[in-house]
Amino acid sequence: MRKMYALTLLLILNLFIAGCQPLSFVSSKVTSGEEEQGYNEDLLTMVVPYNSGGGTDVFARFMTKPLSEHIENQPSIHVENVPGGGSITGTNEYVNSYDKDGTNLVATSASTHIPYLLDQSSVQYSFDELTPLVGAPTGGVVYGSADLNIKDGFDLDQVKEKLFYAGMSPTGLDLTTLISFEVLEIDSKAVLGYEGRGPARVAFEQGESNIDFQTTTAYKQNIEPKVEDGKAVPLYSLGQIDENGEVVRDPQFPDLPTVKEVYKELHGEEPKGQAWETYKHFLNATYTLQKVIWVHEGAPESAKEELKKTANKLVKDEQFKQESSVILEDYEVYSQAELEKRIDNLEKNMNEDTINWVYEFLLKEHGVDGRKL
Repeated sequence: MRKMYALTLLLILNLFIAGCQPLSFVSSKVTSGEEEQGYNEDLLTMVVPYNSGGGTDVFARFMTKPLSEHIENQPSIHVENVPGGGSITGTNEYVNSYDKDGTNLVATSASTHIPYLLDQSSVQYSFDELTPLVGAPTGGVVYGSADLNIKDGFDLDQVKEKLFYAGMSPTGLDLTTLISFEVLEIDSKAVLGYEGRGPARVAFEQGESNIDFQTTTAYKQNIEPKVEDGKAVPLYSLGQIDENGEVVRDPQFPDLPTVKEVYKELHGEEPKGQAWETYKHFLNATYTLQKVIWVHEGAPESAKEELKKTANKLVKDEQFKQESSVILEDYEVYSQAELEKRIDNLEKNMNEDTINWVYEFLLKEHGVDGRKL
C-alpha cells in the first residue's frame, strides 16, 4: 500500500514539473491557436511547398535570417520543404495540418496563387485563411529573334513569319505571357511541356522558338548580352501593377514599353475588354505579388502583430536592402499594410467573368480543361 502511495505521489510530482517547463513549437499539428499568449517562441518553421533549390526555396531560406533578427527574441527559423502538385500539396498541408499558433509560416509563389484564383478543385487553401507578412515582386520581358526583322514591340504588326513560343504550362507562370499575346493579337504557336524557363531559353537559342520571355534576373544575365550581340530584340516588359490597379513600367526595365503601350501604338487606342482585365489581374498575381510569406489568419493576435511589426522593420532596414538586392532582383519588399491591401484588392477584383474567360482561353487555345485540374 505504501509503495502504491509513493508511486502516486511521484507521478503527481512529475506531472507538476512537466507543466512548469517552457514549451517550444517546431511544427506540431492540429492545435487551434485560439488561446492568446505572448509571442516568445524559440523556433519557427517556414513551410516551402516546393523542392529545395528552386526560386521560392532560395527566397524563403534567405528571408529566415533577416526575419529572425527583427523578431524580439530572435528565434531560429527552420525551413521545411513539402513539394508536390506545383506547390498545391504543401500549401494544402500547411492550412490543414500545421499548428495555427503563430510558429508556422508558409512561402508561396505565382504557381500557388494561380490555382487558387482559378478555383481549381485540388486547392484546399484560401487567402482568407492566411495573413500576408512579406511580399516582393519580380518582372518579365518578352523578346524575339533578330530574324523577325523588327526593332521593338511597336513593330509586331510587321512580323511576316509564324511565331513559335516555348513554354512550361498554360496554368503556370506562362499564363500571363500567353494572355499578353491574346491582348496584343499576336498569332503564335505555343509549344508547352518544357521543364523550366532555362530549357525554354535554350529552345530559343537553338531556333526552335522565335519569341520568348524570361524573368528579371534570367533576362539580365542571359538575354541582354544577346541583345547587345544583335541576336535578340526586346519587345516589351510585362510591367507591374501600381497601387491604383493600373499597368506601369517595370522599374527594372524603365526603357521598355508595357503591353498597354504596345497595344496603343498598334491599335491607336488603349486596351479594354475582358482579355485586358484578365491580363491585369494575373499580372498582379504572378509578378507584382510574385513571392509572399504568410502566417495563419487563426494565429494568436499577439503573434500576428509581432510578425507584422517584423515585416515592416525590413522595409526600413538599409542593410537588408543591400543584402537582398540579388535575391529580390533589386525590387523592394512591400510594407505589411500595403501588401495586405494589394491582396485584398486582388481577391475583390476576381470574378466569375474572369475565371470563365481563362477557362475558355485555356481550352480553346491550348486544349487544357482548367475545370478538371
